[in-house]
Amino acid sequence: MGTTTLDQVLEIEEMPKQAIKIPALRHAKRGGGPAATAAVACAVLDQPAELWSRMGADPESEFLRERLLHHGVGLSGTLFRNGVDTVTAVVIVDRKGERFIVGYGHASLPCSSEHLPLDQVVKAGAVLADITWYEGAVALLDAARAAKVPSVLDAEGIDHDKLFDLARRSSLPVFSEDGFALISRGAAPDAASCKALAESLGTTIGVTLGSEGSIWWTDGGLAHVPALPVTVQDTTGAGDVFHGALTAALAERQPLLQAARFASAAAGLKCELGNGWDGMPGRRAVEQAMERLG
Repeated sequence: MGTTTLDQVLEIEEMPKQAIKIPALRHAKRGGGPAATAAVACAVLDQPAELWSRMGADPESEFLRERLLHHGVGLSGTLFRNGVDTVTAVVIVDRKGERFIVGYGHASLPCSSEHLPLDQVVKAGAVLADITWYEGAVALLDAARAAKVPSVLDAEGIDHDKLFDLARRSSLPVFSEDGFALISRGAAPDAASCKALAESLGTTIGVTLGSEGSIWWTDGGLAHVPALPVTVQDTTGAGDVFHGALTAALAERQPLLQAARFASAAAGLKCELGNGWDGMPGRRAVEQAMERLG
């Protein structure tokens, strides 16, 4: 549950070091957004997924609806509303795979979670929320806790108090490095700080570290899961694929560190393949790539 965006992707040779005009090598219109990309990842990995999101009733959302349905994602809990802008983003990607993103439209989206079919949560194997829709995330995470359904939080940096509140409502908050720094008041993610945060939240936690993989405070200790070594084409959406694949694995009741390895393989392959939702790695490719993690 969370954001769906229409991405206008421009590929350039390298990131400029000053404000200049440069030509793009390629342009593509693609679907994006943390929750939507995670949902597509689940569906392509053979784990049926429903996306609960908010969009306008506009040409942008029609494009996104078609692409989501094409990839097998259900939309029973997605709201399409007149007078609302579907979130759009310009994504600049260089030849090294690094990207710069500018998004627009979040402020116009309705905050209410009243349209969500929360009675369906009890049927889920697991749920995932990003941090872009606080009211919806609260409703989903509370419903998952009441139904005893595993809940993953894509815990990026927002307001400290809101991030802490969402993290304590989830059964597995997975922080970006920026999110961890925000919630830990600037602490680096090491054994002591991870233990302290896990104890304050009363749950297992994870921290994603990009090319360094991820770390997990679980069973009273810190575990490291490496990143998949790949030749990077585009890092856009890699973290979203990681969270989606992790949630899919947990829905299958895979043990946490095995689920993290599955997610690491999926995210690495996504960096290698690029091409937005159409470059999503399939189940067999991910399982084969897990062997490369050692």
